[in-house]
Amino acid sequence: RVRPGPEGTEAVGHRRDGTPVPALDTGGFTAAGAVRATPLDMLTFLEAHTAGAGLGGPESTGPGLTGPTLAAALAEVRRPVLRRGLRHTHTHTLTWFHHPSPYGPVLFHAGATLGQQAFLGFRPDSGLAVAATATRRVHRADTFVATAYGLLTETP
Repeated sequence: RVRPGPEGTEAVGHRRDGTPVPALDTGGFTAAGAVRATPLDMLTFLEAHTAGAGLGGPESTGPGLTGPTLAAALAEVRRPVLRRGLRHTHTHTLTWFHHPSPYGPVLFHAGATLGQQAFLGFRPDSGLAVAATATRRVHRADTFVATAYGLLTETP
């Protein structure tokens, strides 16, 4: 969803001092931060990607998570389109950052507004997935993303 839900349904972010921060209005930059997702939305999205990667059986493909069209679309957004980083080992797909790890490749994305943060990632080879949200963003050096990334890349 790119529009707020009904009044009172969005999580409230907070500044360093605990002052509430209203939901971000991205105006003309909808693609850069206007997605509104519940924890269930995030888990459903991850489940679709892990099922689309050939992981999990029928029990992991709930209503609407099946079919060749969805599988093709999910495969397409996992396809590398740009290489960066030292020796070009980090790739970007249309929607994910794609990094190597000791336990196989990881696909992830993180984002933050003035008062909220989110991280979503998975390892296609194993099905390990991490979804994390926070209603506080203290500063740029915050360890939220690094911690979620570490869980994804350092867990056997």
